[in-house]
Amino acid sequence: MFSEVRPNVFWIHPPGGGEVYVVRTEAGLVLIDSGSPGQRKLVLEDMQHADLNPRDIRLAFVTHAHCDHVGGMGWWRREFGFPVVAHSLAAGPIEKADPVITAAEIPFTQHSVEFDPCPIAHPVGGGEHFSSGERTFLTIHAPGHTIGSMHILSGEELFVGDTLFESGGIGWFDVHWGSNPEDYVETLDRMREHVGRLVLPGHGAPYLLEESQIDTARRTAEFYIPSEHGLGTPRVPSAYPKDGPA
Repeated sequence: MFSEVRPNVFWIHPPGGGEVYVVRTEAGLVLIDSGSPGQRKLVLEDMQHADLNPRDIRLAFVTHAHCDHVGGMGWWRREFGFPVVAHSLAAGPIEKADPVITAAEIPFTQHSVEFDPCPIAHPVGGGEHFSSGERTFLTIHAPGHTIGSMHILSGEELFVGDTLFESGGIGWFDVHWGSNPEDYVETLDRMREHVGRLVLPGHGAPYLLEESQIDTARRTAEFYIPSEHGLGTPRVPSAYPKDGPA
């Protein structure tokens, strides 16, 4: 299923997987996440129906390293030859197809799926600008769900991966991929400056960001902060600089 949610911004919704987004610019296409390897046929069919030629992809972004969002990016890159941008803390696991950090293998749930390793041409820290035609894309480090999560801001559209869903839900916490509840709260608070923008999440439909969604998500993330119940521990150190925002 695909939809043009705004002029030249396409949402591709493979059944049972992560969302894929394509932005059409004057210089070509920009891909945000790829879905898993098993979804590529469906994504290609939707692109064809939307009159989007994958050979026109000039750049791709990765919101985070999980298999349902980037497990197929290696194939897309090999087939169509474009550079891929990911946060530097996600780049290594993506390039090595780390089965744990990418959540391709979760032994206690008997979950095991294919993950196609993908070279990252541009490992970033957040704050970098990339251009394609008339569009500029800003990377924003957004730790919390994973240590290497990032958002991509282009105009009035904000691509957020699994940070925040329309319901106010948040991404799964697990130390194996670097979840940190304090960072999650900080990331959500930083999202307040984007209230009113169109958020394009990693699961579910795009939506206009409201304070109430952030408040709901913040309460959930805060639940994991106390050490007494142990649900948020152990956890990786904060990925935010100790001296605050740059």
